[in-house]
Amino acid sequence: MAVKGRYKRSLLILIGDVLIVPFSYVAGYYLRFGNLAGFSEIIPSLLLILITLSYLAIFYFFDLYELKPNYFTVNSFVNILISILVAGVLISFLKYGLFLFPIGRGIFILANLIILVFVFIWRGFCHQLFKYLIKPKRLIIVGAEKAGQEIAQVIESTVNDFELLGFLDDDERKKGKFFAEIKLKVLDSTDKIPALIEDNKVDQIVLANPQEKNPLLTKNILNARLKGIEVIDMPDMYQLLKERIPIKYIQDDWLLKEKGFDLSGKIFMIKVKRLIDIAIPSLILLVSLPLWPIIALFIKINSKGPVFYAQERVGKNESFFSLYKFRSMIDKAEKKGAVWADENDKRITFVGKILRKLHLDELPQLLNVIKGDMSLLGPRPERPEFVEDFKKKIPYYSFRHFIKPGLTGWAQVNYPYASSLKDSGEKLEYDLYYISHMNLLLDLKILLKTAKTIVFRRESKEGRG
Repeated sequence: MAVKGRYKRSLLILIGDVLIVPFSYVAGYYLRFGNLAGFSEIIPSLLLILITLSYLAIFYFFDLYELKPNYFTVNSFVNILISILVAGVLISFLKYGLFLFPIGRGIFILANLIILVFVFIWRGFCHQLFKYLIKPKRLIIVGAEKAGQEIAQVIESTVNDFELLGFLDDDERKKGKFFAEIKLKVLDSTDKIPALIEDNKVDQIVLANPQEKNPLLTKNILNARLKGIEVIDMPDMYQLLKERIPIKYIQDDWLLKEKGFDLSGKIFMIKVKRLIDIAIPSLILLVSLPLWPIIALFIKINSKGPVFYAQERVGKNESFFSLYKFRSMIDKAEKKGAVWADENDKRITFVGKILRKLHLDELPQLLNVIKGDMSLLGPRPERPEFVEDFKKKIPYYSFRHFIKPGLTGWAQVNYPYASSLKDSGEKLEYDLYYISHMNLLLDLKILLKTAKTIVFRRESKEGRG
C-alpha cells in the first residue's frame, strides 16, 4: 500500500543521510588539510556516530524525510538550510558545552556546506527516482458524493503513489460532471466497471458508497477482486493515507470488522506500556525534581492561590480521577464553571504562560502516570462536563475511553489546537486510529514528535484550566 511505499522512500532517504554526514566531515577535513592523516584523532568513530545521529534527529524534526509533491522549490532548500543551521548549533553545544572535542571551525564550516549541497541534491535525486521506479496505481472511485470527493482530494495530495482516473456513479445527473477542485470527472455508471477495468488497466477500486445496496455493483466488484484488482473501502483508504479514522464515513459494521479494536490481542502490548509508564516518568520526575521548588516559588510570587491544581478528568472506562498540575491560571479561575481556554485567555498568569509554553505545568501529571490513572501515551483526558456534551454530538466519542488517557498522544502531535466541538471531533479521529493501531513503533514515533513539539515550543491550547 501507499503507506508502506512512503516508509520505503523515507528509509532510502535516511540511508543516504547516514552516508552523507560522515562523508562530509571526512571531505571537510581533507579540503582543510589536503590529507586524512590524524582524522581519527580529531574525530574518533564514536564521535562521528554521535554527530551523524544529531543531524538525523534534526532532519526528522524538520520533516526532511517526507518529500512534498513539488520538491524543487526555494522553500525546500531553505528548510534544509535552517535544519543544518540548527544541527550546527546542536553540534557546537556538544563541541563546547560537553565534550570539548577539537574540531576546528574550518572543518566544521566546510562539512556543513557539503552536507547542505549533498542533502538537497540527494532528495532531488530521490524525488526523480521515485517517479521512475514507483509505478502509480491506477484507480477509480465508486461514488461521487462527498465521501468520494474527500478521498479523491486525499489521494491527489500523495507523492506519485496514484493515478486517479475518475469517479463512477449511478446518479444520471452526475454522469460526465467535472469536479473542478480535484480536476476529475464522473466517467460512467457502476455497471461499466468490467469494461473500464479492461480499457484503463485499473489496479484498484475505492468504494465510497459501501452502504448502497446494488446487487450488480456487488457482483462487478467481486469479479474485479477475483481478477486481482485491489478493492478497498473509503475509510480504510483514508486511514492508510491520513493516519486517522474518518468518523463521518464509518458505520458500526466497519468498526466490527476493524481488527485493531479487539484489545484482547494487545494484552502483552498493554503490559509493556505499563512498564514504560513507570520507568520513563520516574526518570523524568527524578531529573526535574530540582525545578519544582523554583516553579512553586514563582507561582506564589506571581499570584495568590495554591501551587498545585487538581482537576477532575475522565479516564479509562469513563471513570473519574484527579489530574494534577502546576497552577497556571488565577486562583478560582473556573468558579463560574468549566470553559474553553483560548489563545489569549486573561485568566492565565504571566508565570502560567511561561509554564504552558515550556509544558512545565504538566510535570505533576507524571504522578498520575506512575499511579496508573494515565498512561504516558494515549488520548488526552477531558473534563466530565465536556465529555457528556461530546458523547451526544460526536459519533463514537466513548471509544476513546477504552484505554487509559495519555500525557501525550497521536492526536496531540498531529492536531494540537482544540478549542471547539469541531476540533474535538477532528482529534477523535486520531485517537481512534491510535487505539486501532497501537504498537511500540507508533509509540516511539509519538515520543519523537512530542520531543519536536517541546523543542520548537508549539503550545497546545486544548481548553486546559
